Amino acid sequence: MTLFIYKLNGVCILVENENSLIECVEGNHEIILDSFRGEYVCVKCGLVLAKEFVSPSYKINPQDSMEQSNSGRHFVALGDRLNIVDGLGSYMGFQFASYFHDKNGSPLSSKQQALFKRLKYRYDLRARIDKQETDYRTLMTLNRICSMLEPINANIKNRAAYIYQKFSKNLVKGEFYNHLNLIAVCIYLAIKESKNNSPLTIKEIANAFQKLNHRVTTKSIIRTALKIKPKFKDLFQSHKTNKSEDYLSKIINKIISTPEIKKRLIKIQKPEFDYERALLNQSKLILQQISDEKRGGRNPYILAVATVYASDQVIAKTWGERPVLTQHLLSIITETAEYSVRDHWRGLLFNSIF
Repeated sequence: MTLFIYKLNGVCILVENENSLIECVEGNHEIILDSFRGEYVCVKCGLVLAKEFVSPSYKINPQDSMEQSNSGRHFVALGDRLNIVDGLGSYMGFQFASYFHDKNGSPLSSKQQALFKRLKYRYDLRARIDKQETDYRTLMTLNRICSMLEPINANIKNRAAYIYQKFSKNLVKGEFYNHLNLIAVCIYLAIKESKNNSPLTIKEIANAFQKLNHRVTTKSIIRTALKIKPKFKDLFQSHKTNKSEDYLSKIINKIISTPEIKKRLIKIQKPEFDYERALLNQSKLILQQISDEKRGGRNPYILAVATVYASDQVIAKTWGERPVLTQHLLSIITETAEYSVRDHWRGLLFNSIF
């Protein structure tokens, strides 16, 4: 369809043809695209000729005949934020304001006061989260938890919120324990997807919830994950289990930043950087000697802690000094059970080193 412009008594008239081009038959007319409004207009008289449609910011993939689900499906409305339940637009006045003024500070008329009171009630926070109170409280908790856990950035937080929206839209009451345990599972999955250099353990996530007085434990997170896993196999199967090597940097950073360790290094006159580098390199060498079969089903985080202890023993023997770490001190720094460190050290690592 071709669009022609004819001038009749000083007014532009739009005429359609079979082609899809936009043309102007008179040379004194110019058609431009108003990118702000997305319209083709005549610069002489302002006649709107056509609209310019742009593709959305997200991609909807075509549904394959072999796959029933559409990977491009979104689980939030357009314009809504992932990590909070609210609406578009701004608030009117202050939070509890009931008397309104214009931009010059002058009070509005009585009719306008009544109008804005109704509008404020309509678009107030309570109206925005109506029938979504559970999601609102859960996502607010997500924001507070993410601010407490250091490795979590905005991308991980938004991914956790998206996974939660996906879970909550496809799960019914009785298919999971509660929403707080569900959002804890989402945080763990989002961290695993990000392949962060300092991965968080389930226990660390549970401890963050407990600091906010929520009854979320390591066992309850695992139970929730196992309960919903059959329905979302694609999300769980795409995550590989972390190995002990992934936790070394995080554990060693905790050790080096401890005041007691700093005092002990000063006492033996060893720089922190040299000790940190030696501890990391030696731990990697020890783990290379332990095959996956020998590791078996051991907790990779606890094995990494025990490996750091073994590395300290080797470094102390090389330097001719007393070991810096003890099993008791290491268990306090890394928040692991002392008997677990001892069990991994005597049962697996001691024979591999000495």
